[in-house]
Amino acid sequence: MGLWTVLCVCAMTVINGPDLRLETPLQCGSSDQQLFHYDDGTASWLTWSGQWRGVWFDLDDFSGFGNSMICDYTQFWFYHHSSYGWDTSLFYAELWTGESVSPSQLLSQDFVVATHYSANYAVYDPPIDCGNSLWVFVNTAFSSGGWPASLGDGTEQPAENHSFFSNDFELWEPWIVDGTNANDFLIRVHGSFLSLEASTWAGIKTILR
Repeated sequence: MGLWTVLCVCAMTVINGPDLRLETPLQCGSSDQQLFHYDDGTASWLTWSGQWRGVWFDLDDFSGFGNSMICDYTQFWFYHHSSYGWDTSLFYAELWTGESVSPSQLLSQDFVVATHYSANYAVYDPPIDCGNSLWVFVNTAFSSGGWPASLGDGTEQPAENHSFFSNDFELWEPWIVDGTNANDFLIRVHGSFLSLEASTWAGIKTILR
């Protein structure tokens, strides 16, 4: 992702292409048990990599039973660095079905105005049945350079990658900034799981339509 250089911005700040390590990590945690995420709750990086930045959620990681999720909102965190200003605050929040290889079907695309270092939401009313494997994206189509800049954590995944970026929606690169596996964007999904019986019957009803 480019050569490592060092830039002085009040304190030593590491830059790796379109990724910037924050001088001081920021807390972005939540105690909500229905807010699901792979990030560790602490923002250590900001990034403007790719037109699309997204997290692939394998919801079996959270429920363990193959149940479908009913999603009522998605959450996004951004950071406006004084030395790396945005050319726009506008983005599309996108919700897709899909496996780890790539997204497959668009479920929702919502216009959102990003705010600095705060939770930003796309709310779904009525809530959306996402199945048990989904992608949540920041689509920076309004920007000429990947803005607004997303926050990401400083802990790489132990095995399977979940945070990816792309400029063409075909080639998906894991967001690797410091290690061998991807770190994670602060992109989260909120919802509740259907019971196994309910999700099974929902699938049967879909087949019988």
